[in-house]
Amino acid sequence: MTELNVRKHRMFRPRCCCLRRLIFCAVLALVAGLLPFHIYAGQGDFPSSDKIQPGDVVFIRGKSIRSAVVSFFEGGYRAYSHVGLVVLENGQPFIIHADPAGGAMTDRVMREPWYAVISPKRIAAATIFRMEDSNLADGTGIQASAVAQKFWKDALPFDHEFDLTTPQKLYCTELVWRAYIAAGVDLLSNSFGLDRKYLLPSDLIKSGFLREVM
Repeated sequence: MTELNVRKHRMFRPRCCCLRRLIFCAVLALVAGLLPFHIYAGQGDFPSSDKIQPGDVVFIRGKSIRSAVVSFFEGGYRAYSHVGLVVLENGQPFIIHADPAGGAMTDRVMREPWYAVISPKRIAAATIFRMEDSNLADGTGIQASAVAQKFWKDALPFDHEFDLTTPQKLYCTELVWRAYIAAGVDLLSNSFGLDRKYLLPSDLIKSGFLREVM
């Protein structure tokens, strides 16, 4: 990441106490019934892996309470709460993502088979986005997926402080953003407001660089 990008996003460094306060409020909302319970259960829509490409961005609506908290701040229970990047190895699809779930052994960048993540046992819904510019989609996606693979091989830890100025620790949306920056595309250059301190999945969707393909 260039020094310019570091300076550009340094102002978005989140404060842990603020994040804890937000989570506390969301939990209260859940208990009060303001978050609908059926976010955790029920059937959803699942994309096929038949036509996915390296670098495709997977947006997921999870079933966990943590997912409900993210969806709450995204504006509703139908919002996506998690993202990852598609990589292909010997024709087999995998999703690389940063996930704090599962304890110390998985509190880092993970690579999981497509079918293990895109499963009704685990998530409520998912969708796939790809570079809007078809001339860039293939090459840029391959580069971004290669960077994501390196994040996984380096076992970068999950960033519990949600700090965009610490590239050696990542959270899910930051992983996607950094992978694409390394491939030459800043997904946030058109959409990230000066009043924001952390990245939500909707920030990537609203970037203007991605389009929904499944």
